[in-house]
Amino acid sequence: MQSPIKVNSPAPLKQSEHAVAQKARASALERADDERAQKRRDNDARLDVNASKWRYVCLGA
Repeated sequence: MQSPIKVNSPAPLKQSEHAVAQKARASALERADDERAQKRRDNDARLDVNASKWRYVCLGA
């Protein structure tokens, strides 16, 4: 009868490194999302809400 095959599980150190890398990646993505949101708010604040009133003026027919 054959002996059961032993499967080597990854070392706990590698698992913790993986978890740290995932957390770092998640925080970097969150930081990038926050920066994009801030840029969007800044750009939206610069928009002229009355721009459409003068942009599409009909020049008499």
